[in-house]
Amino acid sequence: MKDMLAKLVKESMEYPALIKKIAGEMNELEDQFLVEQDLENREKLRNNIGHTERELECLRSRQAAAVATINLLAALIGAGKAEDAQVVLAALSGGKPEPAQQNDGSKPAQKAKDQEELKSGLFTIDGTKPGKKEGTVWAEAIDADGVKFSICAKNGDGKALTEAVGKQAKVRYRTLGKDKLFAVKVEIAG
Repeated sequence: MKDMLAKLVKESMEYPALIKKIAGEMNELEDQFLVEQDLENREKLRNNIGHTERELECLRSRQAAAVATINLLAALIGAGKAEDAQVVLAALSGGKPEPAQQNDGSKPAQKAKDQEELKSGLFTIDGTKPGKKEGTVWAEAIDADGVKFSICAKNGDGKALTEAVGKQAKVRYRTLGKDKLFAVKVEIAG
């Protein structure tokens, strides 16, 4: 994946020089066209100018596509969706996606696994406080076994946690750490 991504970045960095070179050649052809008197040569120059314009447009399109692809890949990787990024790269290279590299139990592989697994639980909400970002709420909660957790929720789920203070709430969540959870769905129980 790294090799293909590096190739794509290198290619996108080469486009501006190619575009500048071809634009210069097109300007020279246009200058020749303006001073040429022979109709047959003018027709050849007109055809060359048309061909050069199409080539220039093609390069500009390829540059825009390369930049858009790099941005897409960066967004996918930043969102923890490296497998999706591999699928995109495989589609670009015309091959099959490489299997994800197995980690020897290190933290990034465990984090990706935790992010994929949604769990549900019933929690008693002791209190809430606003998070650092607007619309984010952190709740102090206790599960059925008496274990304390901090639950982060955003927007409507954060509002539901705030309304559930002193009550029980059914929470669908991802594990963020040992005692931290991220709520993806909150329902006030009974």
